[in-house]
Amino acid sequence: MIDKIKIFITLPLRKKIRKIFKLVNAPVYKIMYYVLGSLAKLFINTKIGRKALYEKTPENQLLLTKTSENLYYIVNSSDKVIGKSIYSEKKSFDAQHLSNAMNLIPYRKSILLDVGANIGTIGILGVSKGYFNKCIAFEPEPNNFEILKYNVSLNGLDDKFELRNEALSDEDNSTLEFELSKDNYGDHRIRVQTTSGRYGEGDRKVISVAVNTLDAVLSNKNLGECVLFMDAQGFEGHVLSGAKKLIKNNIPIITEFWPYGLIRSDGLKRFYDVLSSSAYTSMWDLRNPSKKLKFSINELKKIASELGENGHTDLVFINEQIDSQK
Repeated sequence: MIDKIKIFITLPLRKKIRKIFKLVNAPVYKIMYYVLGSLAKLFINTKIGRKALYEKTPENQLLLTKTSENLYYIVNSSDKVIGKSIYSEKKSFDAQHLSNAMNLIPYRKSILLDVGANIGTIGILGVSKGYFNKCIAFEPEPNNFEILKYNVSLNGLDDKFELRNEALSDEDNSTLEFELSKDNYGDHRIRVQTTSGRYGEGDRKVISVAVNTLDAVLSNKNLGECVLFMDAQGFEGHVLSGAKKLIKNNIPIITEFWPYGLIRSDGLKRFYDVLSSSAYTSMWDLRNPSKKLKFSINELKKIASELGENGHTDLVFINEQIDSQK
C-alpha cells in the first residue's frame, strides 16, 4: 500500500485528478447500475410498466405471461385488447363474468361450452378452478385457435379440453365469411353485412371458416351436464337458434348481450325469438349481479334500451324451478 501511495504522489497533477475521479466514481457507477436495474424490474412488475412494455413490443410477437391466478398465457402483441389486458393486468380476460355467474348458478355442472373461446381464458380458468371437469371450446379464427391450443397445453389441461376450430350458427356442414379486426383479436366476427359500421367493419380482411350447430356437435353428450358461456360478437342469436335442444334442457346460459352487434348480424330478433319459447325463470344482468330479475323478453328489451348501441353486458339465464329439484 505504501509503494502505491509513493507512486501516486509522483504522478503529474492531471493523472492524480484522473485517478481520484475513478476511485470516487467507480462505486457510484455500480450503485447506479444496481439501482436502475432494480427500478426497471420494479417498473416491469407494475401494471403501467407491463402496459408500456407491451405497447413497445413489435407487432405480431408472441409474449408469455403468468397471471395472478397462477395460469400461463401466450398472447400476440398485435392484439391491443384481450392480449394487452392479460399481459398488463395479469388476469384471465373476462374471467370475472364466469366467476360471478358461477356464484349465481345454484349447482355445479361438469361440462363448460365455451363459444368464442379466443385464446382460452374462460375455459382454462373454469377448469383450473374446478368449476368444470371438461371444456368444449369453439374458436373459428385460425391464429387465435393455435394460441388457444398452446395455452391449454401450457397449463397442463390437454386431457380436459375438446378444441374445435369452427364457428357456430343455426346451420351446419357449411362455411361462412369471417371478418378480422386488425387490432382487437376478440372482435373477429361472422360477416352478415358488408357496409362499414361503427368499427369500420366493411374494410376488414375476410376469411372463410367452418360452421356447425351446437345441437349437432353435442348430439352424443349429456346435455344436462352443460353450461353455455358465449361471446360471439353479436352472433349469439344465430348460435342459440342452432342450440334448441340445449335450451329445451334448460342448461344455464352465460352470454354477452351487445345490441349493436346483434343488430348488425340480424340476430337481435333471433335472440328474442329463440328464448321466448324457453322455460327460463330467472336472469341476472352482471352489471348488477346482486339483483335477480324475472326472466322475460320485455326485461331483455329493457336492458337493450338501457345499453343503446354502444353498451354491452353479460347475462345469466337459469330455470330455478328445475334447479330446486336437483
